[in-house]
Amino acid sequence: MGIPTSGVAWALAGGLVATSLVGAATATAAPAARAAACAPAANIQAIIDDSGSMSGTDPDRLRVQAMNLLIDALAPSRILGATEFGSVEDNVFAPAAVGPNAAAMKASLDTLVQADNGGTDYNLAFDSARAVNPGASVRIFLTDGGHNSGDYLNTHLNPAPQAQTPTYVIGFSPGLAAAEDQARLQQIAADTGGQYFALPDAQALQPVMNEIQTRLTCQSPPKTFVDTVAAGGSKHHGVKIKRKSRSAQLTLTWTSPLDAFQVKKVKIKRHGRVVATKGHPLKIKTKRGSTYLVIKVTKLVPGKMTFVVKNTAAGSGAPQVTVTTQVSQSRSKK
Repeated sequence: MGIPTSGVAWALAGGLVATSLVGAATATAAPAARAAACAPAANIQAIIDDSGSMSGTDPDRLRVQAMNLLIDALAPSRILGATEFGSVEDNVFAPAAVGPNAAAMKASLDTLVQADNGGTDYNLAFDSARAVNPGASVRIFLTDGGHNSGDYLNTHLNPAPQAQTPTYVIGFSPGLAAAEDQARLQQIAADTGGQYFALPDAQALQPVMNEIQTRLTCQSPPKTFVDTVAAGGSKHHGVKIKRKSRSAQLTLTWTSPLDAFQVKKVKIKRHGRVVATKGHPLKIKTKRGSTYLVIKVTKLVPGKMTFVVKNTAAGSGAPQVTVTTQVSQSRSKK
């Protein structure tokens, strides 16, 4: 069995460490995204660190996969834009509806995010993002290092009288251990009403991006399972489906594109009896990336949803592959 947690769990220093994303270790200001009156974010701007240090911090470019996951998880009508920064900046793709533009967005990320933008200039990062997407309702700021280009001028703050844009800050790598760097990232999140996620390395990027996505789309906090699975092996899991839930999202993430997973045997049981399976009446739609799966299940009925996570390829050569499965629910069909 996997280890269920209330947030994200990841492997660290040879052991399994489970960390809630709303715990004291990672949270600053907890936004009201889970409130009953939650409205899904309509316009999201991603700000991606592509400084030279990323070649060592994120050699597998998992930040690209995290962005691809976000694209696949958002409803087609949601607006998403992306800029990258270092000591220079690039507009990765202009704000646009995800649905008709997903392929072009992913292609641009793959082309431009190459750890080739020099130093780390937060001023440039926020000014550029504000210029290309002044109407963003939320920002996601992803960096592996502290600001190192002159004085930081608090450019995360919108000029008065404009309201602040909630900013979800993802800081990762051991290079962010400096107290000053941590404090700055925490302050950016706190000043804007967002949240700060401090990660040990790039391996946690995808599940954390999914955690943020569930918040921005008003889903329930994900129930998370972390499994280590041998080649061809599988793990069985179950999650109670709430009576008012109209859709569920299963998100699987792993590290190497040489590995692969599938979700099988999705069904809902009640009092030990199967009451729903694929097509009767469950509708299941899967989007696949090289290191993730996003599975939307609709036409739910109350009960316990069970499913199997199966390792279908272990090309990385690891004797066992770690996969994180997150299950969230929504009152919306989308």
